[in-house]
Amino acid sequence: MGLLEVASSKSVWRGYEYYNNKNVILHTKISNTEYNGTVRGSNNTHYDVFIDIEHPRKSKCNCPHADGKRIVCKHMVALYFTVFPKLAKEYYDDVINYWEEEEKRQEEMEDRVISYVRKMKKSELEQAFLQFLFDGPEWQYERFIREYVEW
Repeated sequence: MGLLEVASSKSVWRGYEYYNNKNVILHTKISNTEYNGTVRGSNNTHYDVFIDIEHPRKSKCNCPHADGKRIVCKHMVALYFTVFPKLAKEYYDDVINYWEEEEKRQEEMEDRVISYVRKMKKSELEQAFLQFLFDGPEWQYERFIREYVEW
């Protein structure tokens, strides 16, 4: 597994943002698979980062999230993307493609639901609505009462 696969999706996205904001102050190549760097974090704190591409769990950062743990943090990801900017672009493009496809899936689902509802009989609509109202979350029922039921 690679460094990005070991990191949480949140750490990868935040690491990309740090990379994009040029928070990696300096970096040096130790070997073909190992790199050191300094990354500017929150409140202008600087963190010492070491990444091992071949063995991602051996990567280290002295930030509170990863210090002393085998966690890949956003600072490590930022260093990784700085060393491999083409992979940063690929990652960003993948994220954009995912959300474009997700938006398209959501629109298709909305169209299907609207089409289905329009084909329902009045009695089926009433039954579905009441089930939705009574079996749904309490806030939904309360909001309906506030907005539509006259006392």
